[in-house]
Amino acid sequence: MHSSQRDFHRVVAIDGPAASGKSSVARELARRLGFVYANSGAIYRAITWHLLEKGITAEDFDGVVQALESASITSCLLGGESRILIDNVDPAEHLRDSRVNESVARVSRLPAVREIVAKKLHDNARSDDLVVEGRDIGSVVFPNTPYKFYVDASPEVRLQRRAAQGERDEIALRDHADSSRPVSPLVIAKDAHVIDTSHLTVEKVVCEILARLKETGLWIYRFRVIHRERMIHKGPAILAMNHESYLDPLLAGTTCDRAIYFLARRTLLDTPLLGWLLPKLNVIPVNQEGVDRSAIKALIRALKAGNGVLVFPEGSRTLDGNLLPAEPGLGLVIAKTLAPVVPMRIFGAHEALPRGGDGLHFVPITIVIGEPIFFNVADLAPAGKNLYQRLSERVMAAIAALRLE
Repeated sequence: MHSSQRDFHRVVAIDGPAASGKSSVARELARRLGFVYANSGAIYRAITWHLLEKGITAEDFDGVVQALESASITSCLLGGESRILIDNVDPAEHLRDSRVNESVARVSRLPAVREIVAKKLHDNARSDDLVVEGRDIGSVVFPNTPYKFYVDASPEVRLQRRAAQGERDEIALRDHADSSRPVSPLVIAKDAHVIDTSHLTVEKVVCEILARLKETGLWIYRFRVIHRERMIHKGPAILAMNHESYLDPLLAGTTCDRAIYFLARRTLLDTPLLGWLLPKLNVIPVNQEGVDRSAIKALIRALKAGNGVLVFPEGSRTLDGNLLPAEPGLGLVIAKTLAPVVPMRIFGAHEALPRGGDGLHFVPITIVIGEPIFFNVADLAPAGKNLYQRLSERVMAAIAALRLE
């Protein structure tokens, strides 16, 4: 639990006692923000189910440790939600079994179990923006996130909610167990915003959280990346994306865990703000008139040094949001380096900041990452004047095939 917040993407922590409404709120909030929804309680329940399947009780500490050390505990994304897999089995349908309900509180007290859950949530936060719900998310798991909320409701209301769900949790006993456990007890983080949900709908709670996030500076307008796991984070790689607006380089850079080099029109350096900002980034100035061989050579040098570069195969921004034909420049870079290419397609950036438009519009933006394309010497045959164009068009076809999911 010692990772720095700088290691993570944005995390919104939603804590609270049982039946406070945090699951419904966190799930809807994640949908609104375009973040991944993670339920820490589901991980505890999955681990509890696994131990019960092995015939191991929470009191058998050595047995618990041995079982967890030998188990493969991973996570995957399904419909925008993080799902836990144990030995490649998804136990989702068993998480509310009565025997799991009866044992999860005792299992979740164990330090070894809590350490595993925190690690899995940290792994998720290194890959995606998260809305995480639980009982110690803001106080222990992500103590440095500035986006902390604690939702609560009266015991009577929470008891009614549990009964409506067909469950019979003893709320008072569960509260005592959560708040009195020696490891990571349920507490309100000092900088958490508290919301009483007793007489509020999910919609009203979510709207209150969104308003608070806006005050704290979180960009709440939806931006998401689909298939981030396909990105190449080490060694030479060409990120090839369609070009819709000036937002594209900035947003493309969020898909990769390292700095990337990209071309920018040389005349942009003459504008007051960009002329100050771009030289501080990994920008290679390019002349748009004709072929700027010096810029292309700079891209090739960056790739041969093991860096990632961003290339727009179309060469310029679209006027109407539609894809443009590929230019041969990307093919030349591929032929000279044989660097793998990650095709990417951005949706919504044209509507957010259109070429020749009237300013920034806050609309959903999505980047879909395709499967990497690996080139070899055979791809360079037959050589000829159309080689570069042919390579560029192959990548452009892969970009065009990407769709919103």
